[in-house]
Amino acid sequence: MLLVSLLLSLVPATQAEAAAYKSCLDLRKNFKYGVALSSTTVNQGVGPIFQPSANATIYKQNKKLDTDRDNIVCELPKPKTESLPVLPPSQISENVDLCKLQEVSASRGMTGAGFPEWDSLTAKNGTVKWALIPIDFPDLQGEKNFRSRIDKETKLLSEWYETVSGGKFKVEWVILNKWATLPGTSKDYAIPLSVNVNNAPDGPKLFKDAMTAADPLFDFTNIQTVNFILPKGQKVIGESSQGFPWDQVVKEHASKEGRISSYSIPGQFFDGPGRTYWSYWAHEFGHAIGLPHIGSSREFSEMQAWDLMGSQDGPSRELSGWLRFIAGWLEPDQVYCRDARTIENLKLSLVPLNSKDKGIKLAVIPVSKTKALVMESRRDSKFSCPGSTARNGVLVYLYDSTLGHGENFLKPLGGLGRQEQFNACGAPPGKDFLLRTGNRIVFEGISVEVLKHSSQDKLLISKSE
Repeated sequence: MLLVSLLLSLVPATQAEAAAYKSCLDLRKNFKYGVALSSTTVNQGVGPIFQPSANATIYKQNKKLDTDRDNIVCELPKPKTESLPVLPPSQISENVDLCKLQEVSASRGMTGAGFPEWDSLTAKNGTVKWALIPIDFPDLQGEKNFRSRIDKETKLLSEWYETVSGGKFKVEWVILNKWATLPGTSKDYAIPLSVNVNNAPDGPKLFKDAMTAADPLFDFTNIQTVNFILPKGQKVIGESSQGFPWDQVVKEHASKEGRISSYSIPGQFFDGPGRTYWSYWAHEFGHAIGLPHIGSSREFSEMQAWDLMGSQDGPSRELSGWLRFIAGWLEPDQVYCRDARTIENLKLSLVPLNSKDKGIKLAVIPVSKTKALVMESRRDSKFSCPGSTARNGVLVYLYDSTLGHGENFLKPLGGLGRQEQFNACGAPPGKDFLLRTGNRIVFEGISVEVLKHSSQDKLLISKSE
């Protein structure tokens, strides 16, 4: 279920490819880390910076944005951090099972937002094989160089899942290098909106005909999921089409080598500026392994900007610590757990969620039988899209076990008085909820204050008078 709230209008490709930009925010929609005159250009301004793209034409047409005149426009400085030793918490963690709140929502079904850990219908650990299969039609033929628009996407998908799973889940791609042509005409398969396979009149036909057309050309041995792509510029699929392990047509269809567990087809929506195939693939497969959708798919809510399972277009494109926890992708010593009633001026250090450093990545403080405060340390990464401000700091949010899939079971806290953050990925602007040095929030008698924001984040968690 992809989020399409407020994002249904498509921008023509010619606008996304324009060489002249009004601002750095606009330029970074297509060149995330800016543009250098050449690959040998050296930054002379504030640094260090992320590696910019090298493109003399783009640079020259946007030279007015090179404010420090170092032959790089819109360079993005790396955040400055002070390296601190990871200190043990001032109160030892209680058994992590205390923080595995049991989900009691009415929406728990093929996905789960809380514990017990969901028994996935397809593998979410180990190394798996995914297929990338281009499909076209007699009246709508695919381009010869389709790899130029998907090779970066497949690489990012693999890197994202390896990162958020802590190395527990790895994706290897098998790509069909020729187009599999479906019978009939493209209009026979039109699907305007994003719905699961059984909810679109042409959904089952599209899936079965695509698999049948690819079968003589492709070896499906040990393939877990199939990601089809369509010809560039197509309008057959408006948003997307996908199927999951529990969908009857997916369960029943078998290739010569066997069955797959899920599939996806990104539509015209994902060819818009700032949008990516990889985040759509990651989002839909998240559902296939039982991860829920945060909030409604047609209405924007605040946590969707902070978790890819809320929106594949959200600016952080991150997987929250809570969802990593329920997926079994965090080790017990990476989770700090303590009942709110036993908190006594707890000092605690969090290492960034995507860091490979040893330490605590998630703090969970149950405040009742159905609610818990959750804390994690966020940093911008290669998966983030450019924004008006850096997204580095501590995210504090509430987990509510009475809510589940399609509901706001995670809710960010704080953000009062903060300006909205704008982004280059087509998502609505949202509040900056991140806490940094000196920032504090209070929820139901528990105070959370950031004492120091640097390479890690040092917190003081206490009872509020």
